[in-house]
Amino acid sequence: MAAQLNYTQSTPKGVPGGKFDLAFDEVVSRTNEAADGSIKFGTAVAIGTVPGHTVKKATSATAAQIDGIVVATQNVEQDMRGKVNILENSVLNVMKKGNIWGRSSQYATPVYGSTAYVIVDGDETGYFTSNSSAVSAYHKCASTETGAKEVVADTASPTSDQIKLSLVTPVPAGYVPAVGDYVVSVQEHGAAVDIGAKFGKETDDGIAVIVIK
Repeated sequence: MAAQLNYTQSTPKGVPGGKFDLAFDEVVSRTNEAADGSIKFGTAVAIGTVPGHTVKKATSATAAQIDGIVVATQNVEQDMRGKVNILENSVLNVMKKGNIWGRSSQYATPVYGSTAYVIVDGDETGYFTSNSSAVSAYHKCASTETGAKEVVADTASPTSDQIKLSLVTPVPAGYVPAVGDYVVSVQEHGAAVDIGAKFGKETDDGIAVIVIK
């Protein structure tokens, strides 16, 4: 029997892949040809091997190859860990026009009316970002790792193998840099593609309204 362990007093504004409002939209049906769990609600997907019929994960896709954003549906069960698992060969609803809650990169800074680029590589493939170019972040690591730098106080005079604490940014969610840590710069994703989407007027934890016309 599962037990709820996390509680909050706030109500989420939306869910990944949820329609934001009742504005006119265009949603089509597509068959998922990606492996089980590869695609998530609220992410952009690419045209599959049968254009107009199948979709796949947006890995290495160009802007012209993005087919739309996966709409959340109620007929997908959670696994034993509470994660939604979209299966291969299942039918997906894909929004081509409209307002939808899309997954936003942890390194994005969504601003109303600004371009919402689609990430096409890395762990956040299919997510939306405000960064058109490649993004790197500092990860905590062992002192022996290639490229590792020791974190020192801002008052220090760092050597080539050190970095001031205030310069250790951005970092992955959950990591708070501290003096004495060792960090290495890791590319999170390469250049993202512009599909003509914009950020809408609302954001929430890990999601933002995406406007596609």
